[in-house]
Amino acid sequence: MNSSYQSAIIDLLRHGAIAGDAGLYGHTDVALSESGWRQMQQSVNIDLQYQQVISSPLQRCHRFAKDYSRRHALQLNTDPQLREMNFGDWDGHTFDHLQTRWPELEKFWQAPAEVTPPEGESLLAFKNRITQVWQSLLQQCRGTQALVVTHAGVIRMILAQLLCVNWQSADYYQHLRIDYGSITRIQVLYTEDGVYPQIRFIGRPSPAI
Repeated sequence: MNSSYQSAIIDLLRHGAIAGDAGLYGHTDVALSESGWRQMQQSVNIDLQYQQVISSPLQRCHRFAKDYSRRHALQLNTDPQLREMNFGDWDGHTFDHLQTRWPELEKFWQAPAEVTPPEGESLLAFKNRITQVWQSLLQQCRGTQALVVTHAGVIRMILAQLLCVNWQSADYYQHLRIDYGSITRIQVLYTEDGVYPQIRFIGRPSPAI
């Protein structure tokens, strides 16, 4: 192969299960549960030897990324752009607590590109943020095997870009499952003509699930 060619492997690791009741947690900084930590640990135990780790700053991602980096003597880079979508006034509440706002939520689930969470982030703004961070990751991960610790919404939006699917469609988000602690692998080829990402697998579940 021509020496001008380079490659990268980018593993997108979703954080594990959180502590506490199920809810809508975007920017809210909730902690991992013990089982969530095990999910992440067992996922990376069967993977490559990474050369770098990049993480969302939220503790459900960052604490594991920091521990993994320390144990493997790797530098950890934290990127606030890798945070989950901001759900505004709905963010941080359990689904039980959100029952009174269910009609608003239903409108959002059915047309996420048309309904913005009150005081939250629009789907377009989220899409633009993730497009920007993905371009940054492509440059930062060049020539390495990288572990990127992030959130389900971020992974779905990156995949929407790579698969050229309609990121505005409610069906896309509802039909694509990204489990806690799962890994989505993207292999990238860098040539003189351009950058060519290829999805190797999507949402491989953690052995701990």
